[in-house]
Amino acid sequence: MDVRVTEDGSRTLLSKRYGETYHSRYGALTEARHVFLTGGGVARRVAEGQPTTVLEVGFGAGLNALVTMAEAARWGTALRYVSLEADLPPVASLRALDYRSLLARPELADTLLDRLERLPAGVRAHVIEFGPTRLELLLVDARDAALPPAVHAIYHDAFSPDVNPELWDEAFLARLFGALAPGGTLVSYTVKGSVRRRLEGLGFQASKAPGPPGGKREMLVARRPGRP
Repeated sequence: MDVRVTEDGSRTLLSKRYGETYHSRYGALTEARHVFLTGGGVARRVAEGQPTTVLEVGFGAGLNALVTMAEAARWGTALRYVSLEADLPPVASLRALDYRSLLARPELADTLLDRLERLPAGVRAHVIEFGPTRLELLLVDARDAALPPAVHAIYHDAFSPDVNPELWDEAFLARLFGALAPGGTLVSYTVKGSVRRRLEGLGFQASKAPGPPGGKREMLVARRPGRP
């Protein structure tokens, strides 16, 4: 895989299969923090000491997971992070992204990459713990995965609806709605109208929000109605 330097100096990978980068070319780290960690309400929850469950569609290069786990570790807040990935990039490619330099807890990147390097062949479910955080990495097609119930935030970070439509269709989005706790939030980088309409048809309260500084103008925030 090709390593690309994004505009905030952080790095990402280009998928040859999909022809898209794993994170925004305007800034991989900026997107991870603004769209997912903050946009999903997770930064606020862990700062307030609220135990939090996150479901991620598309582990990809692992940056969202690392940023979120580092934030939970910073506050000492319990975090369960369930991530789905059908095609994990080579660990050598992930090491080339130099995530150590991005995190206040660089040892977290070391722990994750060392564990990924030793994953036994054929095993689809892996647990990686770091302080109060627990990463459950499921190496499966997201459509076939058993989704955790009552999650507080969903990071929908699959490749775009144009190249990976099966993870943006009504059937899959309905499963995501069912996985969210009342008051929970789904966030994504895409604001495509067809996606918003599907979400609204399923019962989400979907809206556009300001995108990350220096990046895309808008992002998607969709909430399941109800009180947390």
